[in-house]
Amino acid sequence: MDNDPHSDSHNDPHYAALLERIEVLEARERQLTVTSHAYQVVITTILGNLDAETRGRIISMVDEAHEIAYSQAVNRSDKNLSEIIKGADEIVQRMFNYAQGGSHSDLP
Repeated sequence: MDNDPHSDSHNDPHYAALLERIEVLEARERQLTVTSHAYQVVITTILGNLDAETRGRIISMVDEAHEIAYSQAVNRSDKNLSEIIKGADEIVQRMFNYAQGGSHSDLP
C-alpha cells in the first residue's frame, strides 16, 4: 500500500491539466524574458546612436514618467504596481548607463 498522499493525483485529469498549464505558463514566461531582453538591446542601441543632447532629453523624459507612475501607484496604495515600476526603473537605468558608455555587464 502506497502511503504517498499525492500518488492518486498523478492519475487525476485535473492534476495533469494543472501540470500542462504550468508548463504553458513557464514557456510563456521564457518567451517574454527573451523578448524583453531583445527590446532592451534595441532600445539601448537606439539611445547609444543618438547625440548626447537628444539621448539626455529622452532619458530625462523616461525618468520623469517613471517618477510620475511610481507616485501614482503609491498614492493608490498599489504595492504590486509600485514594485513593478521600481523593477522596471532599475532595468531602464542599466540600459541608460550602457547607452551612455557604461559596462555591458549591466544588461541581462
